[in-house]
Amino acid sequence: MNNYITYSEDFKLLKWDDFNFESIQINTLPILEDPKHYKNSFTFRDALLEAIETRTEKKLFKLILVTPDYKSSPKFYAIGYLEDNSVFTVEIENTPLFEAWFTVINDKSHKSATVYNFSTNLYSAQPVSNLKHITFKDHTGAFIDEFIPNQFIAEKLAKEKADFLSPFIQLDTIIDMKDLAQTFITLITEKRLKLNPPNNNDAIYAQFEKEAGFPFPQIIKDYLTLHNGIDKCAIMGAEAIYKEWKQWKDIYDEWTQEDLLDTYSTNQGKALLMYTTPYWIPFFDLQNGNFLAFDFAPNTKGTAGQIIRYGADQEIAYIEAEDLVTFLKSLMGNEGEIEDNEWFYVE
Repeated sequence: MNNYITYSEDFKLLKWDDFNFESIQINTLPILEDPKHYKNSFTFRDALLEAIETRTEKKLFKLILVTPDYKSSPKFYAIGYLEDNSVFTVEIENTPLFEAWFTVINDKSHKSATVYNFSTNLYSAQPVSNLKHITFKDHTGAFIDEFIPNQFIAEKLAKEKADFLSPFIQLDTIIDMKDLAQTFITLITEKRLKLNPPNNNDAIYAQFEKEAGFPFPQIIKDYLTLHNGIDKCAIMGAEAIYKEWKQWKDIYDEWTQEDLLDTYSTNQGKALLMYTTPYWIPFFDLQNGNFLAFDFAPNTKGTAGQIIRYGADQEIAYIEAEDLVTFLKSLMGNEGEIEDNEWFYVE
């Protein structure tokens, strides 16, 4: 029987006998010299990842290790999730070297079977008993399906996110350019800021559209005809806007809709209860991974183009201003909301 099974929607229906757990040795572990070294867990993980990639000759998205429960099963099993959307299953021989390493890294509180979850940037463990309705031996396909990487269902996850956002997207919004230009010039003059002259940003806009799947919003294009960022100030130019937007889109693409949506937090109902979306376009750097952004997917009580606050220190977005002009006026103290903030000037 083959050690490889291609992942499909019916995978969770597979039983133990549908899989081949051929026994292999892990030959990538070094001699254990210092049992108390803080990097031992990662050395163990990386050795297993290397061994499975070498064996399969394929990139490994993720690996789970199912350890013995020391009652019904004394064996170690490894399940690799491979780049071709196939699942590779093996039993790992408990050689003296492997046992020595596992004894060092195993959490002593896990006296029963444990599932270790490994990837290049992931190391986690939980008791098998956490999966209350499925067991490894009785529901093997469902058990393995529980840990599938997002890459296996990328199209499904992308559709879920797109379907959620679709009713909220509003790209066609306008701005009073005369009012905006007047307010912006007054701000620059009052704060004695050094303005970087506007550039031709067509290449950036084209790259944005290629990545986003929608055009760079016109109101931001209009805004960027006034400047290309401000020296030593939180106001960003076109290149910085695109760079930060891309980093946040990468997060959005990687996370699931469930990961992104926070139903425990609340705001005024004007911004979605999300960690990030591609329709939030940052333009004002609050530092430390936090930004103000134009919102082109407002919640039911919001308006397109509203200014929201989001970022590394925020679970969800919060409304900052109804529109760009209102926000810029607040920087001058006219609205009494954001007067002389320490993050306005960037060293």
